[in-house]
Amino acid sequence: MIQHEGPGWRLAWDSSKDNYSFLIGGENWAFELTQDEWNSLVPIIGDLIDQHKGLKNQLMPEETISIEAERYPWWACIDGNKHNWSLKLILLGKDSERRSMEAYWPIPSAQAITSEMRIMWDSN
Repeated sequence: MIQHEGPGWRLAWDSSKDNYSFLIGGENWAFELTQDEWNSLVPIIGDLIDQHKGLKNQLMPEETISIEAERYPWWACIDGNKHNWSLKLILLGKDSERRSMEAYWPIPSAQAITSEMRIMWDSN
C-alpha cells in the first residue's frame, strides 16, 4: 500500500484491492476509485494544470482564472490566480451502474494532492 497525506488531503493506492484500489480524500472525507476512474482522472487534472501554466504569465497579480474540463466520467475545475488555485471534481454517475461524488480541495491542498497524484501516476 502506498499512502500519502498532508493538511487537508489524503491519497492512497492499495494494489491488493480488486475493485476500488485508489483513495482520494480531503478534510474529513474520502472516496475510493476504480482503476479506470483513476486512469481517467489524472490526465484531466494534468491538462488543467498545463492550461493554467500556459496562461498564468498573462494574468495580472489581482486577476483570477477558472479553467474547466469535462471528460466522462469527470468534470474538473481549477479556480485561482496566477500563483495558486483550488480544485473541484465531480464524478458523473450517468447510469444506474455508476457512483457519483463531488470533491474539493482549497489552496494550498489542491497543489499538494495533485503533485502527489502525478508522482503516484508516474510510479504506477
